Amino acid sequence: MKNNRKRFLRTAICSLILVLAGAGAEKAAEVGFPDGYRGWQHVKSNVIGPEHKSFTTEGGRIFHFYANPQAVEGYRAGKFPNGSIIVREVLRATPGEGDAKGVLSEGERKALDVMVKDDRLFPETGGWGFETFDSKNARLSAEGRAQCYACHSKQKDRDLVFSTPRDAAGAGTPYPEGYRQWTFLHSSMVPSTFDAFKNKPCEKPCMAGIFHFYGNDKAMQGLRTGLYPDGAVIAEEMLEWHQTSNGAKEGPRRIIGVMVKDSQRYKSTDGWGYGNFDDGNKVDKLDAKARQACHQCHIARKDQGYVFTEYRER
Repeated sequence: MKNNRKRFLRTAICSLILVLAGAGAEKAAEVGFPDGYRGWQHVKSNVIGPEHKSFTTEGGRIFHFYANPQAVEGYRAGKFPNGSIIVREVLRATPGEGDAKGVLSEGERKALDVMVKDDRLFPETGGWGFETFDSKNARLSAEGRAQCYACHSKQKDRDLVFSTPRDAAGAGTPYPEGYRQWTFLHSSMVPSTFDAFKNKPCEKPCMAGIFHFYGNDKAMQGLRTGLYPDGAVIAEEMLEWHQTSNGAKEGPRRIIGVMVKDSQRYKSTDGWGYGNFDDGNKVDKLDAKARQACHQCHIARKDQGYVFTEYRER
């Protein structure tokens, strides 16, 4: 009798463990609060002002979008890797008064919308987990998450993501940070007596100077193989030409030119982005027309990956 009671107790305990394990397995994965999101890359902002139809019922709103490093890479590639997190911060827009009338300022946070990419945890919603935290950090209902997915499903061709960073629309080519620590490729010296300066319009280069060329690791791979992977960057540094009694020497830096390989972002120019930066300024000064002109010149080197620069081992 005693042994029967022990067997019954063991059976009951095992059954309870199985029930609890099953309940845990069926529990839906949750999206966590995105701690530190304001230290991530700011993607863009939108404002709902007095002219919008929802202003009278919902008031003005300011939307700020943030992306963690994995999501930033996803914007560039067009496909978001697991671990990507995109945050939409919803703030109340406060109308100014007195001298500030007509100005909308940031008010309290109303909500925080979060998308997390993990195709193992969220297979039923396109690999994305959706969540909204209100001002008190309360969560969405299951029905609310389903509505989020239904809306984002309209963006299937963009991996369910609506937002687009400003620079992804061709607002500029990124500055080549740290380029002087890359591999030094070669130099070209162009004196003020260069014959091409007589041409009208002048053909590149159009100013006297000493030109130094640098390549990052991925550019070096392309220079050696002829196939340039995304992320390859070649920087061209132009310094003033200072004539001396026995030759010439480097003067102040004037311009930095750059070529950046990104097959998704620069589809219209065969995967290459072009930029020009005045010394001390990290904002690309080329417009879309100038970038196309750069590419038309580089088409002559299509068989060399569109690159004029060469690297010679010595």
